[in-house]
Amino acid sequence: MNEHFTGGQKHLDHFLRGYEKKLIAAFLPLVPSWMGTVPLTLLTFLWSALIVFFGYLSIENINWLWGFSACIFVQHITDMLDGEIGRRRNTGLIKWGFYMDHFLDYVFTCAIVAGYSFLLPPAYFPLVVLCLGVCGGFMVHTLMDFSITGDFKISFNRVGVAEARYFLVVLNTAMIVFGTGLFVAVFPFIVLISCAALATVVYKSQKTYALLDKNALKTK
Repeated sequence: MNEHFTGGQKHLDHFLRGYEKKLIAAFLPLVPSWMGTVPLTLLTFLWSALIVFFGYLSIENINWLWGFSACIFVQHITDMLDGEIGRRRNTGLIKWGFYMDHFLDYVFTCAIVAGYSFLLPPAYFPLVVLCLGVCGGFMVHTLMDFSITGDFKISFNRVGVAEARYFLVVLNTAMIVFGTGLFVAVFPFIVLISCAALATVVYKSQKTYALLDKNALKTK
């Protein structure tokens, strides 16, 4: 088995990268010595459950979306800190971290979609399913691209997970101020734009991989 695993070396090139570095520097000293990379990673289960819970409570009181947004922000912090703590303390849990971190990213994404689904009319159920499928499609693409290129890229045109998180925080704030009617109106467009973005990424990527195959044949 090849022990040279590059999954812990993410290719980070997105607009909020500098902001993330400042967040890590600010929160890292606050992590107690007993809080290691494993519990930090597994906290995503808690944030995911709370997001679904707050989404459900928002049916009756839209102000519960503040809790929804808080979970998005806190998960962003713990998601960044788990890897940084692992590197600084040399825990050696690189493959475990890669697997659990990205499995829990999917769990967290499902929780977000589920939380928002409570605020949408029943007729939007097919769109909710499509939204979940598109989110999963981006994750599958990222992992498949890594398996082919060995370069773990988690952003597209400098838009990454951090930008998506803060977009949702802004969206929640807009719903609290203007009501859920805004979300009902824009949700189809969010799904449509996401589908177009995924289709573009897949189209460009498959062309790149086909070129790699052709170049490999020429060298034989």
